[in-house]
Amino acid sequence: MASPQLIDELYDFMYPLAQRAGELLLEGYAQVGKQISIKTAFYDVVTDYDNKIEEFLIEQILARYPEHKFIGEEDTAKNNHVTKALTDAPTWIIDPIDGTSNFIKQIPHVCVSIGLAVNKQIVLGIINNPVQQKMYTTKLGGGAFCNGQPIHVSNIAKISEANVAYEVSLLHAHKIRNKHIKRIYHIGASARRLLAYACVVDSLCMVAAGNLDAFHIEDMYPWDCAAGYLLIREAGGVVTHPYGGPFEIMKPDLICAGTESLRKDMEELIRKADQEKSVGGEEL
Repeated sequence: MASPQLIDELYDFMYPLAQRAGELLLEGYAQVGKQISIKTAFYDVVTDYDNKIEEFLIEQILARYPEHKFIGEEDTAKNNHVTKALTDAPTWIIDPIDGTSNFIKQIPHVCVSIGLAVNKQIVLGIINNPVQQKMYTTKLGGGAFCNGQPIHVSNIAKISEANVAYEVSLLHAHKIRNKHIKRIYHIGASARRLLAYACVVDSLCMVAAGNLDAFHIEDMYPWDCAAGYLLIREAGGVVTHPYGGPFEIMKPDLICAGTESLRKDMEELIRKADQEKSVGGEEL
């Protein structure tokens, strides 16, 4: 486990860099015409600012800590510093712009997300949503904060009283589409509200702050969840695998909720959905 002194040192180093990364995001957010490229499919897009922000953060980190490693969405770091597996080495897990589609259309659910793992354990997270002027911060064992003020998850215990978020953009991917349609059907029919923000990191932050009561995500990547996972845990919430096992950062399928009772309700609905061959017996 990383020492508290090391965590404090790395947090103090990263915080102003996260602020600067947010300024770069705002610069691009304000532009009407952005340079957009397709990565793997028509719905998987990247902008020049995704690359610009990640390059800035990695260059600054390597200048101070040349031995550190990276897991990042755009993989712009030097090859010998990018890793696909988590090791004991200090490893920064970076999403330069989560919510790129929102960023392109000037929808204010967009974040810079920075997590740090040491000895394979997430020890700090900084998430900057500069459009909403919200900076979420957390250190292992140190609580969760937004703009320096403590935040806490909600105490909602029943799915029927819960506002739940789900990443509906996953329906683009045909191999997992039916699984998610069935889960959306059951969760949406049971929750007070089902919401979608097209920004995993911001949804995790809203669970930590009690704005959302629960969130389910699957088929995502470590940079989508690393910082937000720790933020929720430090805000008093629960984060598990969708089937109730321990959360794993390198395959970050999860349910997160403010209470274990609500998390269990979510798990039961997911299990029920996965056992069905059709969506509630109805045609969509």
